[in-house]
Order: sequence, then C-alpha cells, then structure tokens
Amino acid sequence: AIPETLIESELFGHEKGAFTGATSAKPGLFEVADGGTIFLDEIGHLSPALQGKLLRVLQERTIRRVGGTRNKTVNIRVLAATHVDLADAATRGEFRDDLYHRLNVVPIHLPPLRDRAGDVLLLARRFISTFAAEYGVTEPFLTPAGEAALRSHPWTGNIRELRNLIERAILLGGGAAIDPELLDLPPSAVTEPATTSPYSSLRHAVHEVVLTAVERSGGNKSEAARQLRISRTRLQRLLDADPDHPSSTDEEL
Repeated sequence: AIPETLIESELFGHEKGAFTGATSAKPGLFEVADGGTIFLDEIGHLSPALQGKLLRVLQERTIRRVGGTRNKTVNIRVLAATHVDLADAATRGEFRDDLYHRLNVVPIHLPPLRDRAGDVLLLARRFISTFAAEYGVTEPFLTPAGEAALRSHPWTGNIRELRNLIERAILLGGGAAIDPELLDLPPSAVTEPATTSPYSSLRHAVHEVVLTAVERSGGNKSEAARQLRISRTRLQRLLDADPDHPSSTDEEL
C-alpha cells in the first residue's frame, strides 16, 4: 500500500535533507522492528531494485538510511507473505532467485477456505455470534439451505469474504434466520444436500450435533465426547464421516 517512491524510505529510513520534503531524519520500519518481528505482506510485488536491498538486509543484518553513510545492525525476525508462487516467479525471472531461497527458510502453506470445507460452518457460526452481539440483535440460526449454500460456495475471497457476508446478513436480517436469500449468494452456489440414502437427513443432523459439541468445547474432542456420552473414537468417526454419502457410520446412528 506504500507508494513505490516511498517504500525505500519507509523500510530503511532517511536522513534529513535526503530528498525534497525530508525536513528531519526518520527511522525506517526495519529500525523500529529491531529486537522484534517485521511482517512483509505481498512480498511478491516488491520491485527488483528493492528486492536486492532487502536481500542485503537479510544476509548482512544491516540497514542504511536513504541519504546516510553509516550502516546500522538490526536484529529482526522477518515474516513474509504472498499469494504469488515465488518459486515459479523466480523461474520466470520476475523474482530474484537468491532472495526467494533466502526467504524460504520455514515455508508455511495456508490453504484457501475452499480447501477447508469443514471449517466454513464453524467460522460462520462464530461470526454470527460475534456480529449478533455487536449489533444487539437476537442471534439467528442457519437454515439447512443456508448451510448448503455456504458449503458449496467457492470462497474466492477466503475468510474475509465469509466474514463480510455474515455481517451483511446480520445487518439486513436483524436476527432473522439466515437462508440463501439473505446470504445473497449466486444461484449456482445454492445446492441442497445430497440425499443418497434414507438416512441422509439423520446423518446431517448427527454431524451437526457433533460439530456443535466440538465447537462449544473449544475444540476439545475429549470433552465433546464426554458431553455427548460417546467415546472419543466414535466421535472422531462421526466427524470424519461424509454426511452426504452413506457409509458404515449409518449403522451407528
């Protein structure tokens, strides 16, 4: 979000008179972060010139202010994030290969929400509780059709999209049950749960009860199993079972 012409000054600082408008010296963010952590978001969009300067900081642990003549040692931990495939960008020459390998010490892959379908309803319920309390309305419930719409949506905007969608539903609904119409999702995203066996509705009901118990237990599955008066092993089997498709789990219902 920082203009290209100011990024170097913001990151490394500048001395008085280094450029027009520099009426006083200013430390950069790397100096401010000395002894702590600096988070660099969207690192894949950094210009080639600044990529080289960042590489020097990471290798030498020193920075030099714009217009300065002295190096300053900094002790920092650097976290970088990007939605760009840096390995691929480095292969295409769009990102420095040496900087990529310098940053790629402990890679952490965060899968998109569409790859974590089991989290969608848990997050949605959390946001419902949060926004209902914030706006002073009765906490609404998700209708089965509303749940199906949330599960089938692709979530290209990830959790931010889900959060904003639930907030809008709370504001517009004022405590009314949240269904596909209130969610205002594209029609193609609204699908009813599959009914591949006579036990489909029962499987969904059991699955929702188990999910709710785990959520209320703060993710503690042993406590959830105790509340449901079943073994932890059976609870895990019920969690792992696909409620849309018949399985041996039906025999336990």
